[in-house]
Amino acid sequence: MSAHPVINPRTLWRSSTTDLDNFRLVLPQEAFHPLLQAIRSSLETPTLVEELTAADLPLGPLSPFVEQLGEDLSDGPGFQLVSGIPVQSLTVEETERVFWAIGLHLGQPVSQSVMGERLGHVRDVTKTDPDARAYRNNSELTPHTDPADLLAFLCIHPAAHGGISRFVSSMSIHERIRDTRPDLLDRLYAGYRYHRLGEQQPGCPDITAHNIPVFSEADGFLSCRYVRHYIEVAAAEDDTISLEPADIEALDLLETLAADPSMHFEFTLGSGEAVFANNFTVLHARGSFDDLPDQPARHLLRLWLSTTPKRPVTPNIQHYEGEPGIQPIAGRTPSYETDVAIQ
Repeated sequence: MSAHPVINPRTLWRSSTTDLDNFRLVLPQEAFHPLLQAIRSSLETPTLVEELTAADLPLGPLSPFVEQLGEDLSDGPGFQLVSGIPVQSLTVEETERVFWAIGLHLGQPVSQSVMGERLGHVRDVTKTDPDARAYRNNSELTPHTDPADLLAFLCIHPAAHGGISRFVSSMSIHERIRDTRPDLLDRLYAGYRYHRLGEQQPGCPDITAHNIPVFSEADGFLSCRYVRHYIEVAAAEDDTISLEPADIEALDLLETLAADPSMHFEFTLGSGEAVFANNFTVLHARGSFDDLPDQPARHLLRLWLSTTPKRPVTPNIQHYEGEPGIQPIAGRTPSYETDVAIQ
């Protein structure tokens, strides 16, 4: 671990010292008109949304807003709330293409699971798949990162109850730990082996052979990668992997800081609101939720994006082969049947 890794000060935000409104970007309704014309033209042909390119869906007057969004994600706070997307006046197909168009101008959408979807639908499917992976169930999700450069969610319908989102700067967490418990920071830099829970490529082991660092530095860039569930399942299933008391203390401290109201922002996305985040500098979490039979079910769209130029990262930060994203495997679905409870 570098004694004093250089951290972009714009990434060191806390909810106690800044307001959520400072992270809001409002898109003007009139700026969508040219894009919607292109989208409706694209729907006249049998082209699938994931086959459309940035050239097919020019942003027009939205371009400067999306360009600023990209700069804020890559070189700024790494977290932005975006509102004004006219979901309520669009069909789901049109909404998909609006979100896809914005994503294409921020990066390259990548596969989000072994099913190969690059435009994901976040819904509760546990009635038909009780072991569905986290984004396909309604349980609480603790702070984590995803295996892509950027993540984005667009809300079509919020849940009847719950589904609150939490976002926190992993860079600010790093600094709090460095100030108070640098001995535990050493543990987080050393990292942990991760379980792949069935989404590895054929012939690859269930558990990574290498430790994945929670914090790592490459070419002056500090980055975070963290999913506690994968760490705990790996340790539970492999007797050669031991989580020492200091490791548990380090992971608990990270999660305590992420849950601190003075550190994170907490909000519920409404229809037409989207959130974008840099996975290397921001952790995200979600509260459990419930749908009601007489109301629309919670429905979000999700993108994982690979950006250019690439952020320098250490090779051992990768959880899956072929990152960013999770490479598809024909005939597989992301169901995680395990006896290890999510913490």
